[in-house]
Amino acid sequence: MLGELDLATVILMQKCSYIVGLLSFIYLMLTNRGLRGPITLAAGFAAMTVGSTLAGYGEWKIVPPAVWQLGSVIFGIAGYMLIWLGLKTLSDGRRVTRKTLMMTCLVAVIGIIIAFQVAENNALRAMLFNACAALAYLSAAWVLLIGWQKEPLLSRVALGVITGLSGLISLSVVKGLLSPSLASINIVNAFFLIIMLNFAIALFVMMLVAERSERKLLVLANTDPLTGVKNRRFFFQTMPAKPEPTDAAMLLDIDHFKSINDRFGHAVGDSVLQEVAKRIGGSIRGGDVLARYGGEEFIIFLPSAGSERATMIGERIRNAVALNEVDCGGLRIAVTISIGVATGGETDCDLQALAEMADRALYRAKSEGRNCVREALAA
Repeated sequence: MLGELDLATVILMQKCSYIVGLLSFIYLMLTNRGLRGPITLAAGFAAMTVGSTLAGYGEWKIVPPAVWQLGSVIFGIAGYMLIWLGLKTLSDGRRVTRKTLMMTCLVAVIGIIIAFQVAENNALRAMLFNACAALAYLSAAWVLLIGWQKEPLLSRVALGVITGLSGLISLSVVKGLLSPSLASINIVNAFFLIIMLNFAIALFVMMLVAERSERKLLVLANTDPLTGVKNRRFFFQTMPAKPEPTDAAMLLDIDHFKSINDRFGHAVGDSVLQEVAKRIGGSIRGGDVLARYGGEEFIIFLPSAGSERATMIGERIRNAVALNEVDCGGLRIAVTISIGVATGGETDCDLQALAEMADRALYRAKSEGRNCVREALAA
């Protein structure tokens, strides 16, 4: 089937793929204000649309050879460089550095200078065009794939693989043009496959944006907006409903917090909560889960900690909070916390029951003078 397609038809299909991509990125621009990447991608696909239009006009002899031969490759080089910048910006989530921008412009300028020299030679022009495509797509694939650890989204990996395939196909075309005996794919079939991948790039860019938005909403739904730690809803939905005997729960309460609010105002109280949450978070283990329980109370789930270790961690947290006063814009406030610790032990209790045990231990810590850690008493 691919062998039956002529180059003019493939060029027309290619232009359609760029138009679909352009419309997709314009939609993203309009529906995601402030999102970095789609504007540059739209500009890149617009340039590719112009370039493929000129190439098509050349095949149909609508414009003079000098116009389409030079114009198509110049717009192609500019388009691929813009697509690279757009994908990198979308991947990183921030503006490209001046160094990256300057290097990209340098590559584009060199490519355009070469284009003036080889415009009339079909093989050299095609080689230059595909070399720029390979460079842009393979560089974008590298950036997308190495970002997996920071942002483990399947759409990111898929987009990286697709751009990588586009780059490899373009590289294969360059290899075939350099040495026809080593050609692994003819140029018409290569263009057809790249067309399919263009559609896929537009699709997975939109999927990446959608997956990011969904993940952001999930984070917002599970995070306390004031302190930045997890909220009570997340804690009870995510932690094991039936803790192991060595799992521990810890309930923490800021001592005399109401008097801080009454004396200094709620803005200072909010600052105290934020700083206490920060100190607690810096004192727990990597696998422990901290959440705001409500008001001035926090809860921690400590997997496999056991009673003794959980109490030691509680003491470490208490010291971290009490050691230094909280600085609230020049106003220094001494803050202490009371902590209740509970482990399942031999009792077969669920997470809610474990939290209630820690709450009773916390009540005992407050009744015994505050600024201390108390374990739940055996039933």
